[in-house]
Amino acid sequence: MNSKDIKNRLTRTWVPFFSRFGSFLPIQELTIPHILDHENVVVISPAASGKTEAIIAPLVEHLLQDTQGQLLNALKILYVSPTRALVNDLYRRLVDPVTYVGIELGRKTGDRPRLDLKHLPAVLLTTPESFDSMLARKPRVLQTLSAVVLDEIHLLDNTPRGDQLRILLRRLRKINDKLQYCALSATIDDMDIGARYFDDAKVCFLKSTREIEYELIEQDDFIQKVFRLAKQKGFKKILIFFNARSLAELFSQKFNRPPFHGAVFVHHASLQKQRREEVEQRMNQGESGILCATSTLELGIDIGDMDCVVLYRPPFDISSLLQRIGRGNRRTNKLFALGVYTNTWERMLFETYFDCAIKGQLFEKRYQPSLSVIPQQIYSYLYQRQRIGTTLQSVYNILLPVYTETQVRTTFKRLIDDGKVKENRSGIYFDGYELEEKIRWGKIHSNIADVAFGEYDVINAESNRLVGRIFHLKHRFILSGRCWETVRIVEKEKRIFAKCIGDSPGVAKVFEGKGEGNYSYMLASVLKQRICPDMDVMEFPVTFERGNTYILHLLGHLYGFIIADALSEQSQDALDAEGKMLILDRHELTGSTFPIPEKEAIKKVIRRNIARLEDALGSGAYFYDLPIDMQIEDHYLNLDIEGFLEFLSLIELVPIELKAFRKLINSLKE
Repeated sequence: MNSKDIKNRLTRTWVPFFSRFGSFLPIQELTIPHILDHENVVVISPAASGKTEAIIAPLVEHLLQDTQGQLLNALKILYVSPTRALVNDLYRRLVDPVTYVGIELGRKTGDRPRLDLKHLPAVLLTTPESFDSMLARKPRVLQTLSAVVLDEIHLLDNTPRGDQLRILLRRLRKINDKLQYCALSATIDDMDIGARYFDDAKVCFLKSTREIEYELIEQDDFIQKVFRLAKQKGFKKILIFFNARSLAELFSQKFNRPPFHGAVFVHHASLQKQRREEVEQRMNQGESGILCATSTLELGIDIGDMDCVVLYRPPFDISSLLQRIGRGNRRTNKLFALGVYTNTWERMLFETYFDCAIKGQLFEKRYQPSLSVIPQQIYSYLYQRQRIGTTLQSVYNILLPVYTETQVRTTFKRLIDDGKVKENRSGIYFDGYELEEKIRWGKIHSNIADVAFGEYDVINAESNRLVGRIFHLKHRFILSGRCWETVRIVEKEKRIFAKCIGDSPGVAKVFEGKGEGNYSYMLASVLKQRICPDMDVMEFPVTFERGNTYILHLLGHLYGFIIADALSEQSQDALDAEGKMLILDRHELTGSTFPIPEKEAIKKVIRRNIARLEDALGSGAYFYDLPIDMQIEDHYLNLDIEGFLEFLSLIELVPIELKAFRKLINSLKE
């Protein structure tokens, strides 16, 4: 179907969605005909390529044809997006074209939880958590749906929230099986991603054609270097990503000087909703500005066209790097990014990430189901059936596509033993009294870990307005780009009343956030090639000294720690050095095989480090509701230990002289 034919079929939606551009973008020409033909689609293309319009315009066209232009009071299109901020951004982008054709657009999130059941919008933007709440509390409103859209699915897939969404769709099909499905994703390795969420998915794939230009600079005096670069290249708007919110706050103070004085902002998840939206609007509408942000802005939130994206230290994987640099120069085919490194290793990581991104090699971890979703979905489904209860067989029916009967049965027994599920009459189950508070506050619908320890609402003592949240109580702290001093603490309500003391230096403990060194184990061979280009891909250097063995593995902190501790569990003195080198004390290897730990030894290491690994892996809000053996299994799956051990089995150790080995190690420390 050519562009003219597509335009002719979009009789009502061409004008509001596309007329100002005068033509369709490539992904729109590829996608729209399939949706108009009522096919399920997965749209995979880079940021700012027109995916949203490619999906929503033909779905709205269907809706107008089916209703013959009559006003609706029924929910027809459910658009599920990963975050509240992205829902709000989508609303701003879509409200004009959708209402232009006489259809109401609504949104339901934790910030906007109410839904007027007497005046339902035809198109509803929401999050997985609010979708869960609707399905559990008001399932009837979903019976009129004709289409479901899964936005930015790559950000949810292979996480607890992604598996939650899979089960929610399974539950939705129990009450409404006549649905068209659409999923949107940035460029990914897994072309089969849609098959996990719905059947018969037609993949519409557009490879990135945007050129990536980058420059790497040392941390020393990087603020002056950014200002100098901005002057040389005429940059007006700069987006700077940090791996921790405290760093974003800290550096926002340091950047607040001419020529950007008064135009430096902060954006992260702990800020109050209104403040985040104000920042997004000011960056979008202002002529210049610097925005210091965390991963919350990796998403497609509209903050206008950024001239430059700065990455302060490498992100945790290549996909994250692509998301971040994709926020810049969105209206051109060229990306410019600046990477700030603190040592030689970080420079090498940057170079590797950028090179892989340019080649389209993302090295994403293999899909593994998240077991912590089992208890969460049991609670949610039992609440949906709260009037009549449900059977264990019904629970199996909604969970078995993702989880095994043994996993479900074992978890269900634990929940009964803990009083979180109760059996009111033989074989009929309900949510237990232990869950009443979580149900009342709507917390059974979220798989996002609730960080309660040390989390406080910060109230401006002068205006009595909410400023945001901090996670570690201090007398002085930085929040929303300013320094605050604690005036009063209301511990029972977890509230801090504080006064702003201006731009004085504050005390902000730096946390690196989750995921340090947790890149894919497959990236180790790529990193090794950079420092040992003469070796084959799966050849890794090894050397010996005084009966000790030294192996350069470059697997990162997490996998390096697991190898060393598991070998120690097997009575082999082993030590991991900074996620780069394995040391076998008083043991000289023979042969060329990598020392692979036994699976049972790895499971013992996981058992001893349940909490540490849960923090690193982000295992979901209901992880600790699992039996201990399933907690171990969840970490084992999340780490993809089976794939990891297979990777290790392919490694061939190549002995090199001690002097040459030391030179390699020193090259990573310079």
